[in-house]
Amino acid sequence: MKKYVKAANLHAVCDLRYEDVPIKECENEEVLIKVKSCGICGSDIGRVFKKGTYHFPTVIGHEFAGEVVYDPQNELTGKKAAVFPLLPCFECDSCKEESYATCENYNYYGSRCDGGMSEYRPVKRWNVLVMPDGLSYDEGAMCEPVSVGRHAVLKLDIQKGDNVFISGAGPIGLI
Repeated sequence: MKKYVKAANLHAVCDLRYEDVPIKECENEEVLIKVKSCGICGSDIGRVFKKGTYHFPTVIGHEFAGEVVYDPQNELTGKKAAVFPLLPCFECDSCKEESYATCENYNYYGSRCDGGMSEYRPVKRWNVLVMPDGLSYDEGAMCEPVSVGRHAVLKLDIQKGDNVFISGAGPIGLI
């Protein structure tokens, strides 16, 4: 295995470098993903050009999919996978209620820890979503924004024939 991989590494606001970074070893409950596709979210643009990430350097990108090339349990090796970017703590009250989106101590691929704009990325097994046959890696990388849009729609009581106004021409609004 390589010791270094190419990645989009943010060193400071307006200082994004495509460079070699050390490949991280898989730790407890992680698998290694060979990244095949990574989206660019509006929040990535803000992180690069305006506000930065939570620490520097950070490999950006939270919308990504790829092939599992190493799984210590050998259950997922060779599978196509989308990656759910939220890393809940599993200990706070929200996590105990399985309300992971409101976790009090969460981590997040691509902003709080290194993300998917890298050739390879170790990810927690919990965050791996095995992709169905026929789904492309590009489609898999859109799992997170599609989920955000779907969640918003499901919170509404929309019925067939209702008129709906969607504000915003970004990917989630278009989805």
